[in-house]
Amino acid sequence: MKLDRQTIQLAAITLLNEEGLEKLSMRTLAKALDVKAASLYFHFKNKDELMEGIAELISGRIRQRLEKVQNCDFYQLAHILREELKRVNDSPKIFENTYPFTPNRTKLIVLGMKLMQDLGVDKQHLTVAGNMGNNFVLSYVADEQYFARGTQRQMPAEFAAKFPSPIDLANPDEAFDYGLAVFIRGVQATTK
Repeated sequence: MKLDRQTIQLAAITLLNEEGLEKLSMRTLAKALDVKAASLYFHFKNKDELMEGIAELISGRIRQRLEKVQNCDFYQLAHILREELKRVNDSPKIFENTYPFTPNRTKLIVLGMKLMQDLGVDKQHLTVAGNMGNNFVLSYVADEQYFARGTQRQMPAEFAAKFPSPIDLANPDEAFDYGLAVFIRGVQATTK
């Protein structure tokens, strides 16, 4: 098998989806690829650089999908971001803990700031508003992935009796749309 960056990234994504970020190491990845760990270090100097590469790969997928969208708005960007993040277990953690200014991620940041401007956000607050929108999507997907693992832990009864789950497991898409609408309307309300 020819070993290149994309082959390694895709194998790492497979391991992430099977085992999660905690169990992924250069050694377990090398074993899955049936190579020596030293072979991986030619392409990625460490696990952090590999995680950065995975975030960049996911960002590339998002950009490819966005190129097909006419008149893209923040709502569409958020939905595509969520869908692509959900394809890779622990991707919110990867995005939160890696350098954001790689080529594809930078282009997504620039697009996100343009879309914030389209919502009426002034130049001074573009990065704050864009970061808040990004954090909403990342934290929502992190919660979705957590609850999808089927944790045995339950909310305390007194809390569950008064409030629904943080993620509406019966209608996660509807709950996402509600949270996104709250965010977008809040941004718009502060720009008037």
